[in-house]
Amino acid sequence: MFGSRLKYAFMVLAVFALIGYSGCILSPDEEVPQKPPVANYKSLTDKENIIYNLIQCYKERDKPHYEELLNDAYEWHNQDESINDRAKDIEQTNRLFDMANSSPNVPPLWWLDKLELTIAQPGTWQQIDTLGTVSCDDCWETTRDYYIVARINGGATTYIGNAKATFIAIGVPEGGKRIYRLRHIYDIPNL
Repeated sequence: MFGSRLKYAFMVLAVFALIGYSGCILSPDEEVPQKPPVANYKSLTDKENIIYNLIQCYKERDKPHYEELLNDAYEWHNQDESINDRAKDIEQTNRLFDMANSSPNVPPLWWLDKLELTIAQPGTWQQIDTLGTVSCDDCWETTRDYYIVARINGGATTYIGNAKATFIAIGVPEGGKRIYRLRHIYDIPNL
């Protein structure tokens, strides 16, 4: 007799728990928190994925993945023929990402309301035999239209870059496979 009362009590508790639980689940008053989408980066075993990942880095303001794209001897060639080495380029890009993330490392006056990079995809890669005067057996280049927008202070200042860039990738061994990294980017004015 005691056992049947105990079973009955457990069943009643289970029914109340189920009703309470379903009421919480079905309640329209509470929104279920959504997980932010996870950035989707592609393997650097294909040189075209460099371009895709570069766009993703700007979209996500992802400093570590951006640095991963650059070869140790990377150089950015500006339209005015000045050159930024890898360290300078990373410093400037990190600052840009901080501005886009409203980082406390950047004064609020310089926070970006918008940062967007578009690069024409897909493109064609051509193999090149030399980098400057040095022979290269796994070097490739592609020239693409790109468009970058950086808007500051509610649109009071907007920078729009609309030009072409020549991307040069180099194949390097890493972890038992061949991956591609950026060796040079030449910023070319749109004529």
